[in-house]
Amino acid sequence: MKRRDFLRHGAVGASVPLLGGASALGAAPAEPPLHPAIAALRPLKSEEPPPISEAEMAERRHAAQRLMAEQGIDALFIEPGANLLYFTGIRWGRSERLFGMLLPKQGDAVFISPAFEARRAGSQIGDRYEIRAWEEDQSPYRLIADTLGGWGVKTGTLAVDESARYFIPYAMATAAPALRTTTAETITRPCRGVKSAHEIEIMRFANRVTLEAYRAALQTLREGMTQAEVGQNLRAAFRKLGYEGGGLVLFDESSAYPHGLENPRPLQTGQIVLIDGGTNVHGYESDMTRTVVFGTPTDEQRRVFDIVHEAQARALAFAAPGKKCGEVDAVARKVITDAGFGPDYKFFTHRLGHGIGLEGHEWPYLVRGSEIVLRPGMTFSDEPGIYQYGKFGVRLEDIMVITERGAELLTPQATSLAPTLA
Repeated sequence: MKRRDFLRHGAVGASVPLLGGASALGAAPAEPPLHPAIAALRPLKSEEPPPISEAEMAERRHAAQRLMAEQGIDALFIEPGANLLYFTGIRWGRSERLFGMLLPKQGDAVFISPAFEARRAGSQIGDRYEIRAWEEDQSPYRLIADTLGGWGVKTGTLAVDESARYFIPYAMATAAPALRTTTAETITRPCRGVKSAHEIEIMRFANRVTLEAYRAALQTLREGMTQAEVGQNLRAAFRKLGYEGGGLVLFDESSAYPHGLENPRPLQTGQIVLIDGGTNVHGYESDMTRTVVFGTPTDEQRRVFDIVHEAQARALAFAAPGKKCGEVDAVARKVITDAGFGPDYKFFTHRLGHGIGLEGHEWPYLVRGSEIVLRPGMTFSDEPGIYQYGKFGVRLEDIMVITERGAELLTPQATSLAPTLA
């Protein structure tokens, strides 16, 4: 999404002669002045909740170990990614060289690392975990097998990160044929799927930042703007608030396609403007969609907005502990179908929502047929939509958290098609 206008910059550079010692080559072009609505934003970093503590991550690992004991799993291997960040706070890129956390069902985790990366790993890990390194001519899978053997696990069960590349469990089965490998999703999903009060506090703040950025960016709308220009303004708004963020911006007919069209036309009065995006705070993602009209909405635009608004509200009112994910989707879909925009996925073309946390889309999902039972602390997008190809689309999205008695949105529900987002 962060594209530079290379041709424009190159044309400017090529038109400036080399006079005296003041060459313009390599000089960055002047940034255009910020729109007053963006310039007026203030940084929100000072109001940011604290990050997840080491004590909280230790309790997460203990929770995983309790699940391991219940399921007869002897050890857990987690690759770099959202699961590793959740359990340890460690950020690391994936490569063909194996790196990750090995957690026994009792005791402390160790890290498996390429030897030449051990010092760099230590800069993040410190003395929190032991690092066991393997040289370039050694097998990391053999090292895992030997480590498990030292823990007395030679014929037990190793759960491997469900997002791991296929070659990892395959290589483990080859290195330790007496060891059974299985997916770790029965451990990671229950842990990550239910958020703590602290996690929800961070997510609430991330969505607040997103709403502030949207409000400012939508005040910059003008006749003839492109989707890319609105996107640039949105990113500028996030930066002014102190965060990196952005979103998908769609005008009118393009908004009928959930991920847009190629070569959309510039903005004209009376057109739909849809923004879908967010930011990240301490690793936690926000996600929000607002649909507005640049100018005065038509009766049809208002009607479609009202139907989608009602579908979102009905899903929120229905969602509660003990209800099933598929049932929540059905409630929203019935509102849209009963209003004449059905059946099934004809106009409401996607599931109602996705789980969200350390990943923008994560388990579980509000989708037809899902038997997953809602629990307090689960978080989802609540995002019904109606998409009419050749005309326009309307989608409203806020993050919903399941509470002890029902559900609530982390941001106020949109009330109209006005760009002010009152």
